[in-house]
Parts: sequence; structure tokens; C-alpha cells
Amino acid sequence: MLDLLFAYLVGSLVGGLLFFAEIRGKDLPGGSGVFRQKGPTAALLAVAWDTLKGALVAWVTPEALRPYSGAFLVAGHTWPIFFRFRGGGGIAPSLGYFLVLFPKETLLATGVGLLVAGGYHLLCFRHRRGLYPIPFGSIFGYLTLFLLLRGDGRLAVGLVGLVVLLRGLEVLKGRI
Repeated sequence: MLDLLFAYLVGSLVGGLLFFAEIRGKDLPGGSGVFRQKGPTAALLAVAWDTLKGALVAWVTPEALRPYSGAFLVAGHTWPIFFRFRGGGGIAPSLGYFLVLFPKETLLATGVGLLVAGGYHLLCFRHRRGLYPIPFGSIFGYLTLFLLLRGDGRLAVGLVGLVVLLRGLEVLKGRI
């Protein structure tokens, strides 16, 4: 249980809020929100921090708990105890987490997600606003990773994907 609590607490250290406190209440504190509010360099810092914390949790979690610790990590990022339960979407920490556990599959899935995000941006988003391209593309990235993995890996992606989906539904309903 302490390993899962650790994953949640590490997840709660949201880079966008740690480095750019003024973003609170203006936008989501994940990579996309920091990009919109502070620009690409700031977004890179927030995404790097959030990705590294995901990698840290994957490295230190005992193998038996790995399918669950990713969900606790992302839950901490999306509903951080240190920031009044208002965090980011969970994409960057889950990327770091899965890169450590399944590097080849995660890189392939990330490529698929980025291709879909780019296509969506060019074909739809520029002309009519809707879902932002990175969260939209990540749906396809998670699905690709889910299909590439088996057993506990598939369980981990399913649980993380469920947390990201719940957060996404909150954002779509306007409860950021």
C-alpha cells in the first residue's frame, strides 16, 4: 500500500503548478495548458518534469504492483492533493511510466498518437475548435499501446486510460 501512496504523492507534484504557480485557475497545469499560458519553453519544462516523475514511479514500484501504480500516479497528477485536486490530464506522467516498462511499444504508440494529433490539427482543429490535438491523439496512442501489450501491461494501460478518460470527461464538462 505504501508503494501506491508513494505513486499518488509523486503524481501530485504537478510540474506546471510547481514551476508556474500563476497558472492556477487560468488553465490546466499540464503541458498543453502551460504551453497556452507560458509558451513552448515553459511547457517543455513542465512536460519533462511530469514525464520524469512517471519514470521514477515505474523504476521504484515492485513488479507485482506495477499494473496499479501507474493509475495511482496519474490520479495524483490529475487530482493532486497538494493543489486542491486540480491538476493536468495525465498524459506526460503516463508516458514516462510506460517508457520505462515498455519502451519499444510506448515509442510506437506515441508515434501513432502524434501522427493522429498532427492530422487532426491540420484537418479539423485549425478550422473548427474542439478537443485539443494532443489529448485527441493520445486516445489513439493509449489504444495502440493496449493492443500491443498483454497481461499486466494491458491491465496497466487500461487502468491509466480509465483515469485519463475520467479527467478528460471532467474537462469537457467544464469542471477544470
